[in-house]
Amino acid sequence: MSTEPKSFHFSAPIVSPDDPHANTIAAAIVGIEDQLGERRGWDRPTQLFTLRLLPGDLVETALYPQHLWCPGGFNPADALDKLAAPLPPVPDLLPPADAAQATVCAVGFMFEGWTRDSTVALPPHLARRAQRGERVNHLVSGRREIRIVHAVDLNQRVFHAVRTRGEAQSRMKNAGLRSTAKEGIIPAAVARIMHAMRCGHRVLPGQPA
Repeated sequence: MSTEPKSFHFSAPIVSPDDPHANTIAAAIVGIEDQLGERRGWDRPTQLFTLRLLPGDLVETALYPQHLWCPGGFNPADALDKLAAPLPPVPDLLPPADAAQATVCAVGFMFEGWTRDSTVALPPHLARRAQRGERVNHLVSGRREIRIVHAVDLNQRVFHAVRTRGEAQSRMKNAGLRSTAKEGIIPAAVARIMHAMRCGHRVLPGQPA
């Protein structure tokens, strides 16, 4: 098997009083960060996954091992960007679709990284590297390690959970809001992959049909 199907049952936080599916997806994102992230510890590989809603508030999660989409030596964010690049762009207007009827209702990406205080200027030698497009947060004094789960559902709503290392729980940011600018490599790639799957494209081996 190229994927690992798992089923979870979560108590859904209310992120949308009018859309129980959004609540279930949000709960799944928080649960995945906790069960597949925090409980297994830090310094682990990234996780690319899809979600499928099942009856009874169950969520089926298909995990895609890195070797399927991230060639050796690639930064996972760059590999995700390369995977998404040939896929059709997400249109500005998208007719709503029923998440309960979809074989894939959301695509998510869990990864670890470094953050810094953006109000503090980078040292000149790091600023020059950042201007060249290099990643430098891991070199900054006072950096903080974070784990992020960024997911997009088939209606292009964003679910974004963040945990700083040492925090008791993750924080969900702006869950269920419609994706707009999709700034950054990972948000843009996840949005495009989800849209391609919604349109019937086979993006990953073992993707639910």
